[in-house]
Amino acid sequence: MVAIPNKVKQMIQRQQIIIVGSADKSGLSNVSPRTSFYLDQDGSIYWLELFKHKTFRNFQENPWCSIAVFDKKKLTGYQLKGKINLVSDKKIKQEIAIKIIDKLTRLHKQRILKHTNKKIPNVIKFIAQIIYSLNPNELADSPLELGANNESLKAANMQW
Repeated sequence: MVAIPNKVKQMIQRQQIIIVGSADKSGLSNVSPRTSFYLDQDGSIYWLELFKHKTFRNFQENPWCSIAVFDKKKLTGYQLKGKINLVSDKKIKQEIAIKIIDKLTRLHKQRILKHTNKKIPNVIKFIAQIIYSLNPNELADSPLELGANNESLKAANMQW
């Protein structure tokens, strides 16, 4: 796990949307936005995975994912690469789900709750291992932050 720099955390909080990228075992990619998420003090990003569609199915086969956040007015942004875990501990899952749902506007909250059928929704935990700048004036191939484990180093050196 790498420490997410404060400027990246602040952008995530300010923009209130992250784009989640995943890939299935054959490499077919998928991206989808998330507006229902929580950034923990330790730098983990949690979100509700309400539907069991492409992203959720991809996570069953491949835990690696990318998260992008951007500020379209300033033309800046960041990409975080790391792994996800489906939160299985019922107490933690409920605590995180409540934190996320309580942040939502009333209209959005009602739509989310309608889809959960009064059950605790799936909660995904993302742990960043590599962080890249998406700023056009910075070198995008060199990580800003890189985890020290072999898996992070191997992933950072892959050419897609």
